[in-house]
Amino acid sequence: MIYDGLRVVDCTGGIAGAYCAKLLTDLGADVVFAAPVGDDPLFTYLRTSQRHVENATEWLAHCDMAIVGEPGTAPSPARPHVTVSITALGHGGPDDGLDLSEEVLQARSGSLSAHGHMNRAPLTVGGSLGEYIVGAFAALGALTAWWRASRTGEPESVDASMLEAIQLTYVTVPTLMARFPGGRKQSFRWVMIPGNEPASDGRYVGITTVTSQQWQALARVIGRPDMADDEELGTMIGRFRHAADVNGALHAYTQQHRADDIVAACVDARVPAAIVGNGAELPRNEQLAARGVFVEQPGAHWIRPRAPFRFHGVADRDLTAPTRVVEGEIGAWARPPAESRPLAVRPGNRPFAGVRVLDFTAFWAGPFATAWLSSMGADVIKVEAVQRPDGIRFSAAVRPQEDARFYEMSALFHASNLGKRGITLDLGHPDGLAIAKQLVETCDVVAENFTPQVMERFGLDWDTVHALNPSAIMLRMPAFGLDGPWRARGGFAQTMEQLTGMAWVTGYENGPPIIPGGAVDPMVGAHAALALVAGLEHRARTGMGQLIEVPLVEVATAVTAEQVIRFAIDGSLAERRGSRGVYRCAGEDAWVAIDVRRDPMPADERVAWCATRTPDEAARDALATGVPAAAMVAGYATLDDPQMRARGFFEAVDHSLVGEQYYPTWPVRMSAGPARVWSGPAPTLGQHTAEVLGELGVDAAELARLEAEHVIGTTPVY
Repeated sequence: MIYDGLRVVDCTGGIAGAYCAKLLTDLGADVVFAAPVGDDPLFTYLRTSQRHVENATEWLAHCDMAIVGEPGTAPSPARPHVTVSITALGHGGPDDGLDLSEEVLQARSGSLSAHGHMNRAPLTVGGSLGEYIVGAFAALGALTAWWRASRTGEPESVDASMLEAIQLTYVTVPTLMARFPGGRKQSFRWVMIPGNEPASDGRYVGITTVTSQQWQALARVIGRPDMADDEELGTMIGRFRHAADVNGALHAYTQQHRADDIVAACVDARVPAAIVGNGAELPRNEQLAARGVFVEQPGAHWIRPRAPFRFHGVADRDLTAPTRVVEGEIGAWARPPAESRPLAVRPGNRPFAGVRVLDFTAFWAGPFATAWLSSMGADVIKVEAVQRPDGIRFSAAVRPQEDARFYEMSALFHASNLGKRGITLDLGHPDGLAIAKQLVETCDVVAENFTPQVMERFGLDWDTVHALNPSAIMLRMPAFGLDGPWRARGGFAQTMEQLTGMAWVTGYENGPPIIPGGAVDPMVGAHAALALVAGLEHRARTGMGQLIEVPLVEVATAVTAEQVIRFAIDGSLAERRGSRGVYRCAGEDAWVAIDVRRDPMPADERVAWCATRTPDEAARDALATGVPAAAMVAGYATLDDPQMRARGFFEAVDHSLVGEQYYPTWPVRMSAGPARVWSGPAPTLGQHTAEVLGELGVDAAELARLEAEHVIGTTPVY
């Protein structure tokens, strides 16, 4: 395993710390935990291959890494190389130490205001996803800090904030969407159309139409070619304006067909679709079964997911049931500290300076992963084509008729590609492919997130990359994996939320499932970045590159494991989270979230109590009595959150076309830096092509020829 010999003590008791420790365990770390598992099967899953100790004091004295909660420091006598703190709001700022639950933090993060129907109470996303997401970011920060601390011998701390993790992932850059060209500062919540549609057999089918072409194809599937020809319905807003007609047409079809038949028809038409998953549906999914995603829990009679990433050059860890520490085992830990490795960087520098990444990824999940390496000092070269720019460029609020360079004004594109160099290459042209192969020879990492056949069709599969550069790491992020019956299917984040149970637990009581709305992309990106850091560590030790596979669906399955586990044990299905704990206050669309598990007031009394107060007053008064609460904040307004402001979560970056904007950074702070996260703006299309190709020896005359043939360029060719 990659991190054999890394000694970790987890002093936390919640999901976030346990999931952080689980990911480190999956990668080979030796984890000892202090909080008992008891008879909770979820924590049995999270603590697999770990050991429990009643008193961790002696173990802390010899650990390399400690995971802690409040107050954020490892208890004496610990002197770890890396201390990882996971708290609700992070340290520093006016609310340091305030204990708010994941559901309450959704209100403060801007997420609550974006979920549900405008004519009903806003919805809390179910499944405790924020706990898992901040745990993944904590693990990513931990191993990045370990890369540096293990080489310098100087201790570091990692400070993870669940509030920032939720703000970064549950809502799609709302502070930027409101302030970029064409944006508006407005709060609006709605449910996607199409979404999770009822089938004749009682199941739901999740259907996603991100592009107008997908909507047109779906309209023909349901027998409504007239709707395919309606240009307005090709947009999400247009379908929302005509919701009654569109939903009526959808249900007239779906309620007359079985779920499997609806999915088959959609897939044939290249429309992303999947049966909405839950604890019963997931284990019988043919793709997950073919890839062996669910395995038997050691020492038990129920199933759970395997690790969320696959290293093709390193064997999976053998799973063992959580055990108690045996007397005398501390002796194996109580060894002298290992000598520091060669001094590659010093604290304060970006730890991956000198690493070079060839980034073919597009949309959000892939660019999000490589953005971590960019922020940590890597030279990330983003590859697009004038024939096929990154599709997320076209999500700009500015329309083509308003500005010819509208494709340079997508808030999400900018947020996901800060500090990268951008080039264009037509991989379908022999010269473009030849240049790409030259770049592969110069890079440490090659990353892509298409369906498997795309890179294979271009001639840039793993075997080719490995032959060109045996020390290169190749990250592949297909929706469903590199093999299995669904390998050729595309899938968006919404599809994963529908398929893996996230939608199943989100929605109104007795209503249909509702997707969280995009959290999967950045969540998978964080896991992929973690896998890349591990891959770089493995290469530093062995000199060998390898293929790393991080399928979207398998990451999503890892964080919804409890549904499968519970069903395997007793046949029970999880319920919708509903709007419990969300109360209407005085004012227009004014709401407050209160932690119902710690609220002594009966719900009907709390309804009346909140109705006489503004959201801020209700949150203030509840907190004064020791009840966690937060006012619902519009997503665009979180830029002014005093805690996130004080922690420097938003960072100003200037750009020639969109001006100075404040971009979210990462929900982790590392004591040894970087002090400033973003090194520069996102690239315009092909901005650095001449510079990067010049480094390969391509001269001006050749650049001119390549541009004339549209192998390279700076303007899309439609």
